[in-house]
Amino acid sequence: MTAGEPATMQDLARMAGVSVASVSRALSGKPGVSAATRSVIARLAREHGFTGNQPARALSTGQTGRIAVTLPRIEAEYFARILAGAAQVIHDAGLSLVLETTQHEGDRQTDAIREFVRTGVDGALLLLPARSNWEISALYDSGFKFVIIDPTDQVTAPMPWVTATNAMGARHAIEHLLALGHHRIAIITGESHFFSTRERLHGTREALEQAGIGLDQSLVRVSGYTESAGGYEAALDLMRQPDPPTAIFAFNDRLAFGALQAAHTLKLPVPDALSIVGFDDVDAAKLISPSLTTVRQPLSEMGSTAATMLIQLINGQNPRGMHIQLATDLIVRQSTAAPKAARP
Repeated sequence: MTAGEPATMQDLARMAGVSVASVSRALSGKPGVSAATRSVIARLAREHGFTGNQPARALSTGQTGRIAVTLPRIEAEYFARILAGAAQVIHDAGLSLVLETTQHEGDRQTDAIREFVRTGVDGALLLLPARSNWEISALYDSGFKFVIIDPTDQVTAPMPWVTATNAMGARHAIEHLLALGHHRIAIITGESHFFSTRERLHGTREALEQAGIGLDQSLVRVSGYTESAGGYEAALDLMRQPDPPTAIFAFNDRLAFGALQAAHTLKLPVPDALSIVGFDDVDAAKLISPSLTTVRQPLSEMGSTAATMLIQLINGQNPRGMHIQLATDLIVRQSTAAPKAARP
């Protein structure tokens, strides 16, 4: 390689100390290369101006090197972190990303996909798609390559999707509160039509029933996932009952923040008078006071896993799984403690 000339694949292999085949696999998103090696090769490719032979590849394979992503909104941290994980894999594979926000409107998503197909993309990542299962199935049957991230509906067709273990995460949240001694546990859910809501509700019921308690419908409130004000109003209503709960499990962190605000309004110290658990583990969860106990979703990994699956599908390969649920983790912080009645 002479000064000023872009690196070749052979140059990258020599600098990284790997085979040319490994470089090829790393840049095309194929399996068989460790994440560390893939990162090194991607960095060297950027630093030394390697661009590959995209026009030749497009002619020989019919591929454009463009991956589309649809998501409801960018500004919400939940979506942004998933997008960041996907974007890194797409970039490291030497591909470009085309982005469209849908505001969770079905017509906007349909228009976006039609435009992608018309202008030419190799496939798409559909994050929380707004369309129903049968419409997504029709898209799959058309031969268009895509992977769903966090499906809105339960996916019954053999199409690829990635999500988190929502039911298990909820179960761990409830088991944590039960272990502390809580028995009157309220829940604030998101919209009931979301698959994630139904899964978290299922995990909640399982944990309570195993403890011989059961879910008290008088302690259930429904809000919108994007409405912290909804969590605030729901928590106010719950805590003003004659026999209020000693703990609240909110189905995302935004709702939990609303519950914390309600506790402050009612002058209820958290966790001394009320324990609160969220779901997602957004950055603010560890910054607020008291810091929030919450179920961590592997958001960035959800995006990177889906992007890797899509690239493999585009390249005619079989991913390690078509239906992938990534593990959640309970992160215990300062917003939960034993109720006063259970303290020695």
